Amino acid sequence: MTALPADLTIGQRIKRIREARGITRKVLAGLLGRSEGWLKAVEKGRLQPPRLPMLVRIAELLQVTDLSELTGSAVSIPLALFSAEAHPALAVVRRAVDSASLGLAGGGRVPDLDHVAAALAAGWAARANRGDHRTALAELLPGLVTSAAAAAGHPEVADQRRAAALYAGALNLVQMYVSYQGDGHLLWRTTERALATARASGSAAAVGQAAWFTVEALRAGGQWESAQLLGEEALRLLTPVRQDSPELAAAWAAMAWQVATTHARAGEGGNAWHWVDRAEAVARTLPDGWWSAPTSASAAASVMHAVTVAVELRQPATALNWASRLAPSAIPSRPRRARHLIEVARAHQLQRQPERTVEALTEAAATAAETVRWNGEAHGLVRELLDGPASVRPAARQLAEVAGIAA
Repeated sequence: MTALPADLTIGQRIKRIREARGITRKVLAGLLGRSEGWLKAVEKGRLQPPRLPMLVRIAELLQVTDLSELTGSAVSIPLALFSAEAHPALAVVRRAVDSASLGLAGGGRVPDLDHVAAALAAGWAARANRGDHRTALAELLPGLVTSAAAAAGHPEVADQRRAAALYAGALNLVQMYVSYQGDGHLLWRTTERALATARASGSAAAVGQAAWFTVEALRAGGQWESAQLLGEEALRLLTPVRQDSPELAAAWAAMAWQVATTHARAGEGGNAWHWVDRAEAVARTLPDGWWSAPTSASAAASVMHAVTVAVELRQPATALNWASRLAPSAIPSRPRRARHLIEVARAHQLQRQPERTVEALTEAAATAAETVRWNGEAHGLVRELLDGPASVRPAARQLAEVAGIAA
């Protein structure tokens, strides 16, 4: 993008960069948790420029690497000063993904698919059970991706469809690790390869899981229409087979919750709650104790997703009412529990309850510190708390240290 004229206001700069990125005002406002009218007023100069926490969030969403691009300052203000650094092992995981076989190399010992499946299951278990889940995954992923790719590409593997499904699952686990680390190129390479590999497997469950991760990535990138189209297509694929197994029923429910969240981000409350209800009805058919490690699909997930939908729709009282129905300790995955607590914190923030916001975020950090460290919503909440009442600033500074952002 060419340099902007020096005499532009902050609002004008936001508008120019937003339009250059192809992001509509409605989409950016929704991602910021504000109304389209608010953003228009900022861009037109009818409101004061956003304060620092909001400017940082806008910069992140517009993929601006230096705040001076928004402020017009002659002094460089790298966005990295306000964001968590990449995980120390990111480069190692990136090399493993990029050097993995794409099915062109053959020969050598035939991989044991049971061993690959066990390694993949161990990866999901590590991700669920440790608060430092990215560190745990970094230890496992290079070997897992290499062995899964070798199995998918070996011409003598007896069950090539199973091998492809396992490789797609390993790539989905990579997506869990890579998310929120700022390497969009690696994230999209992995996302697209996972979906293509899942399709090659012919497994509806593998396709549903890979599509779930793709919708997640599309929505996080502001590509709502594409996210919705893919989510609806995945539901059409899974509907005829969802009664065949709990795995397929869980995949359908997980995708329905994705569609609900996307509708909520677009401000379409009726559609969002419609899909929440449909997903909950299918989730109730799952066996007692069922939990999908990749997508967290379960009976308990109904509450977690309802909280998120209500927060996205700016209905904090509804979100907190839903949250009261589920003790966080009942969520078996520590990262997912922490993410739920972040959503609860967002609801308290909308209610202008900074003390309760701090409590929920502190509990999230104690549950899975690396979730808070690499979560954009958590960062935004911490920045607002740092600028909030004096009573919460000491705790906010502690949270900033956990999140790895400047206090």
